[in-house]
Amino acid sequence: MNENNFKTFNFSVLGKGTQLEGDLKFEGDTILNCITKGSITMLNKSKVVFERDSIIEGDVFCHDIEIFGSFSGSLNASGTLSIRSSATLSGKVKAQSMSIFPGAKVNIEGETS
Repeated sequence: MNENNFKTFNFSVLGKGTQLEGDLKFEGDTILNCITKGSITMLNKSKVVFERDSIIEGDVFCHDIEIFGSFSGSLNASGTLSIRSSATLSGKVKAQSMSIFPGAKVNIEGETS
């Protein structure tokens, strides 16, 4: 990979120990391993990942999402929602398609389209 290719990457990573509150908007693939309260909006069809140590509370609007950590609130995914075995999820969920892996703790009101 040359330096010019790296400059065109569009991604965000927020690590453990980070705490955010408010209305967050991201472009490009995003990995969150932090504590967040508020809304998260993905501005394009990129993927968002909530890692194992993440604690997310609020509203999420995205295309594809993969949850390994804890989420409570309202989630609207125009693509795929993957709830991994380490995840804890509660609230209202709407997604194009949904996968729940064995071991996940799920308490949702949900629908797929």
